[in-house]
Amino acid sequence: MPGNGGVHVRSTLYTTGLIYIACQIAFVSFLSSYYNCGFSNVTFWLLDRLEENDYMREKIDLVRDWVDAAQETTKEKFSRKTRGSVEENSAPITADISSPGLSRSVFTPEQLLLFDGTRASRPVYLAILGRVYDVDKGKKHYGKGGGYSFFAGKDGSRAFVSGDFTPNGLIDDLSGLGHDDLLGIRDWVSFYEKDYTLIGVVTGRYYDAQGNPTDELKDVLARMEVAAQWRAQKAAENEVFPPCNSEWKKESGGRMWCSTKSGGIQRDWVGVPRKYTDPTAKGTRCACVKNFGPGLSVHAAQGANRGDLDHPFLSEYEDCSPTSMSCKILDWN
Repeated sequence: MPGNGGVHVRSTLYTTGLIYIACQIAFVSFLSSYYNCGFSNVTFWLLDRLEENDYMREKIDLVRDWVDAAQETTKEKFSRKTRGSVEENSAPITADISSPGLSRSVFTPEQLLLFDGTRASRPVYLAILGRVYDVDKGKKHYGKGGGYSFFAGKDGSRAFVSGDFTPNGLIDDLSGLGHDDLLGIRDWVSFYEKDYTLIGVVTGRYYDAQGNPTDELKDVLARMEVAAQWRAQKAAENEVFPPCNSEWKKESGGRMWCSTKSGGIQRDWVGVPRKYTDPTAKGTRCACVKNFGPGLSVHAAQGANRGDLDHPFLSEYEDCSPTSMSCKILDWN
């Protein structure tokens, strides 16, 4: 009937309109919280009212899923930048940034915050390990609305390796970080040294009010040197005991196997899988072990023609032939 059709059309338009409004409110709420604007409380109240309707709550949840996916995409882009743009094995960092003929500024955290990209009249600065860089030429990334704007105007050193871009994660405290993360920070400093201009330091954890390095900075740099030695040791270790290839399938379980390129180590031998106990990491991993001729490690038995099979940190996998180049693994631990 015409009357019922009109009711149906109006109902559809009404529902569509509410969905549009809910989407707009959810999106504005996300923007207000992301940029710390003052009207987020209003949007939260409106969302609460709309969520009283089951149908609207379902649509709002879809919008929230989209927002979460957008945030994860930002983290993934940053992760790809970390892997693609930052060079490993970067040079050691010097604590003293003074240079003949160059003037370096000393910022307080409050002064550095004025260069967070929200003021058109000021350039964009960021700090890492207390070192302040002018990143204004990358304003589309670090300025207001940019994908990495959360780094601007502060020292968020820890977030460069943690990926936590919340206020709790954007901090300069590097305590408790392992070797890989400390070297990640060093690699990021190398990146900014190469691509941007070092203009000064920010006072606090790593530099005092006169711009002199603190004891904590010297301690972090010393830990980085230990980590660099660890990295070199691991690289040499991987040449002797390259990591295995691995896969896991729900139907068949896990498998470890060796090839002439496993672990990214090109070589002229394949080897056999063995469980390698890493004394420095206090854990185990699968290693491809040379099983013929002279060994590569210092523990290799001379004239035994067994490669490195007798290394004290190696053990065989259960239910796997000692001569097999592939092993099914039931227990990954």
